Amino acid sequence: MHSSRSSGMPERPVVAFQGRRDGRSAFALVNAQWSRALASAGYVVTDYSPGAPAPDILIHHDFESHFTTFEPPPGAKCVAVRTWDFGPLPTAWVEKINRQFAQYWAHSAWIAELARAAGVSPDRIRIVPHGIDPEVFRPDGPSYQLATEKRFRFLFVGGVSLRKGTDVLLEAYRRAFTAADDVCLVLKDHSGDLFYRENHARDRIEELRADPMAPEIMHLDKFLPELDLAALYRSCDVAVFPYRAEGFCMPILEAMACGTPAIAPQFGACLDFCSTETSYLIKVRRIRAPVSRRFSVALGFEEQVAEVDFCEVPVDRLVDALRAALGESPSARLGKSAAGVARAHGSFTWAQATEIVREQIRQLCG
Repeated sequence: MHSSRSSGMPERPVVAFQGRRDGRSAFALVNAQWSRALASAGYVVTDYSPGAPAPDILIHHDFESHFTTFEPPPGAKCVAVRTWDFGPLPTAWVEKINRQFAQYWAHSAWIAELARAAGVSPDRIRIVPHGIDPEVFRPDGPSYQLATEKRFRFLFVGGVSLRKGTDVLLEAYRRAFTAADDVCLVLKDHSGDLFYRENHARDRIEELRADPMAPEIMHLDKFLPELDLAALYRSCDVAVFPYRAEGFCMPILEAMACGTPAIAPQFGACLDFCSTETSYLIKVRRIRAPVSRRFSVALGFEEQVAEVDFCEVPVDRLVDALRAALGESPSARLGKSAAGVARAHGSFTWAQATEIVREQIRQLCG
């Protein structure tokens, strides 16, 4: 085991990360939060290098390399952080985790359930959620200046993709409203994100924007710093996230923390923090079936998958939810807003999430 020593000072365990800790990808932002928390707790935090002495702890949270070909360093206690959103984890991942990793971190109870269903040893599974910065994502603060005269704003934040249900959202929004309605749908994505480069949804967005009979759509294709993102949440009335599969869905939690309640599936990862008190939950169709085929995972890496388990938000139900949100009284919406703020700020801050990380590392260090 390799530890850092300073003259006259006790050993400081070394925690190495396989996976970026800088940049704008979701996993890099999470790794950065974990790194700061562990460094502040006295650990030596570094990037993993195969040629360096083995660290005490290795955290593998990386979607830019092929997990099944990664060889953990001998002597290190290793943590696997993997999400396969569409059902039980691939068999190759399960075998590798059970053979070479001391812990498996799931971001939500739903992903932990899928890991157990796939065969990950239950004693390895830990739920390690994400969190929000309550000083940034809060209901009071400036609003983002949107170039629209429409008074009611729906908001979607995330990659425009089939997994996120953007196609369902666009279809439902077009059915629910016309250009005469006092509504605008704000779609915020970032085409520079390596994980979301599907063009079909962006093509459909432009078709609707060019249709004079369609309700107004605003497309923000850019990376926003956290302060601007929080201002964007505050500038809108209701967020909409009709996902098919999610490992956590951070934008729902961020919107809640800013006082913007969300329309979301009554299914999967978001139920760790969404309820009928905080959100507009839609009953969905669960799609669960054996498939036994290879799927592309992350940046083109393929894995054999035995089963899929995800949901489909019916378009007609989303149409009803959009119309109901528009017609709801401000006082009723304020009730959900207040409950969402209390839930996010009370149970899902980064301070709370990173304390869970520190506790798991303490256990691994003995």
